[in-house]
Amino acid sequence: MNKTSLHSVDMLKQILELLSEYEIAAETFLALPELRDLSHSFEGAPGENESGQILLAAIKLSGDPHFCLRLGRRAKISNFGTLGFALMSCVNLREVLHLLVRYHPVLNLGPKWELTTIEGGAVLRTPTSFKHSDGHRAMMETAFSTLYAIGENLLDGPIEQIELQLNYTAPAHSDVYEKYFAMPVKFDQQACQAILVDHDLDRSLRTANPAGNVILREQCEDMLRSLNRTDNVSAAVRRILIHAGREFPDISAVSDQLGMGERTLRRRLKDEGSSFRTICDEVRNVLACQYLSTTQITIAEIAYLLGYSETVSFRRAFIRWNAQTPQQYRLE
Repeated sequence: MNKTSLHSVDMLKQILELLSEYEIAAETFLALPELRDLSHSFEGAPGENESGQILLAAIKLSGDPHFCLRLGRRAKISNFGTLGFALMSCVNLREVLHLLVRYHPVLNLGPKWELTTIEGGAVLRTPTSFKHSDGHRAMMETAFSTLYAIGENLLDGPIEQIELQLNYTAPAHSDVYEKYFAMPVKFDQQACQAILVDHDLDRSLRTANPAGNVILREQCEDMLRSLNRTDNVSAAVRRILIHAGREFPDISAVSDQLGMGERTLRRRLKDEGSSFRTICDEVRNVLACQYLSTTQITIAEIAYLLGYSETVSFRRAFIRWNAQTPQQYRLE
């Protein structure tokens, strides 16, 4: 597993899901002639040019010039695993943007981002070098519409005072930009960037949880470090579990994803001072604490989401992890 394969897999999955709404089968998209020379991009690291070509192929096949704008606006914070929970637990939007910039490699959200403080606000900019092409425009449409969707999700409403500046000429469908972004949009600018004011940056998140944020940031830091340590099998297993959703794969399924035998996986985890059960418990505990802190779902429902067939088993595990019951943790 490397740091780029998940990006290409996630990107492809999202594109195929949206194409299915146009009644276009995955096989049809993958068989496009313009994608044949890019087959390696779905296994390794798609560069800016390759990512643009993949998006352009989806636009052409769907016949929808708004495809990338729609793709980005479908983004849900719950799809981003541990980082999604970390973003939800931030105090305000300013803190969210700092996390997005720092943990960009974990989120795999298209191009890189830079956040610069200015008088009365801040500028979120992508220092991309790939300019003045349809592929570049497709990437920017996807990236900025994704960011805006995340912001709306976290604030439970639109970002009120924001301006989007783009370094390309207005496309033929530019009239729909403000519909998707709900903000003023300027074209032919020096850079691709969003300008925000302090009023929005300091808006509180309804899901803010400073205590839980500390724990979740530690998890994000570990994931970030693991991206540059391909020999760290524990981090690879943790990442698979975090992205698995409510149904955790067993060790056999995880070993298959990592391309090694189950016995080899157990041995390598032991060499790193860990075990599959230990990592499962770590991930379940982080998710359990987040559910208890930021939602009102019942203890029984949380137990189900974490793969426990009986609530009492989850309760015993939670006490073992935290020296208190789930009810006590929620009341703190």
